[in-house]
Amino acid sequence: MLLLSVCHAQDQPTTASGDPDLSQQPWRDRLAALEAKINSRDQEVTKMLQQVLTNQQTILRFLHAAPFPYVPAPRAPESRSLTTTAAGDVPLAAVVAPAPAANAIQRPRSCRDIPDGMSGEETIYLGPGEPVEVYCDQDYEEGGWIVIQNRFDGFVNFNRSWEKYRDGFGDIGTEHWLGLDTIHRLTVATPHEIAFVAESFKGERRSARYTLFEIGGETDRYRLQKLGVYSGTLGDEFNYNKGMEFSTYDQDHDQYADVNCAIRTASGWWHRSCTRINLNGLYGNESGVRFAYWLDWLHLNGLKRTRIMIRELKRRK
Repeated sequence: MLLLSVCHAQDQPTTASGDPDLSQQPWRDRLAALEAKINSRDQEVTKMLQQVLTNQQTILRFLHAAPFPYVPAPRAPESRSLTTTAAGDVPLAAVVAPAPAANAIQRPRSCRDIPDGMSGEETIYLGPGEPVEVYCDQDYEEGGWIVIQNRFDGFVNFNRSWEKYRDGFGDIGTEHWLGLDTIHRLTVATPHEIAFVAESFKGERRSARYTLFEIGGETDRYRLQKLGVYSGTLGDEFNYNKGMEFSTYDQDHDQYADVNCAIRTASGWWHRSCTRINLNGLYGNESGVRFAYWLDWLHLNGLKRTRIMIRELKRRK
């Protein structure tokens, strides 16, 4: 504004003859346009300041106004159990049970519940606050399998006592036996199937599968009480053990008179008189009743790899 005032205060430029100098006219026009633009912006700023003052007054009125009334958060629905009279129409008492929390953590109870679908060591729950470490095989037959026995190099001794077979032994990530007590609790809680995978020292692999598998508890000596329909390439040899109690070298529950089959075969198993499969026997590329064998496949020749797995049957939705 000051610049424009000074410019207007100066005399209009002239030539030597005293005539107006028309060559300076474009500059005067540009200065006049700039002055008009500045005046317009001044008006816009004035309007903005007025709006700010108006907003401040509105905010002050809002702060001095009465607060909003308190509105409680909506409550979760309640489930009620009513006791009625003999007529069935008058409630006498109501028991209110809190609804389950929407964000409650769902603990996996089987390898089917593991979300990532990767084989490996996982934690599942036999019940609230009862975690157990297992190895989940997510590669065999669509996954979801809990490995209850795994052998591949003979590092772990499987000729163990009753206590060891009950509680489990070995390393979950390598060679191991999961434990009869855990197997019992899993299979009685929900129906399970069972699968066997074996490999010879020549690299040939075969398998067997039964549609149902369940064992009793320790008071029933972990009896093999349920076994479903067989399918596979190993041969239906496990049926021979159906109904048998588990035996170890220190607890003889087989049906072979005067012989402890667990000692004879060097393995804990559901021996009858004794067994046609001996997957917990001695490890080695040798032949005999004390080695790990599947009779219908390779007779008494030792097996290089064995894996026994159970899987919870699909739940109905």
